[in-house]
Amino acid sequence: MPYSYSEHKDWMLDKYLAIRPAGVIDIGAGAGTYAKLMRPHFSSHWTGIEAWAPYIERFDLRSKYDLLIVADVLYLDFGSIVPRPTFAIAGDVLEHIPKDVAKRQIARLKGWVKDILISIPLGEMPQDSVDGNWFERHLATWEHDEMLAVLGVGLADSIRGKALGAYHWSSGA
Repeated sequence: MPYSYSEHKDWMLDKYLAIRPAGVIDIGAGAGTYAKLMRPHFSSHWTGIEAWAPYIERFDLRSKYDLLIVADVLYLDFGSIVPRPTFAIAGDVLEHIPKDVAKRQIARLKGWVKDILISIPLGEMPQDSVDGNWFERHLATWEHDEMLAVLGVGLADSIRGKALGAYHWSSGA
């Protein structure tokens, strides 16, 4: 689904407002949930990455982002994104890629931005394609302790809920 649970959205907003980044990359923009939530409170340059092109028109993503890139993030050259964001959001997206690949993406982000916010379903939550979008399939199941271990040094904060875990990694932590 291009939407996510409402769990921890206020926590994510608080992190964004505390950091006040100049530039944000929203990986797996979906319906534009995080841009819609955060942009009205503080003006950053927002880059949205969305793999499923039909979502652009369906959710009016062009109005929610300063720069919108249609690409599978697994094949995206982060260095090509200008201006370079300092803050990344991987909101309900890492469960859509195999776990070993997700771990490599997290490592890639750690080397590129100062702060990362991750929201991810915890435990078994099967999902197949949605409206023909194969990117919506859940390919990995995550547990809270696994994400804590993957983020490791630099984990600044986390919160575990009924459905989701939310995590803040910072190079300054």
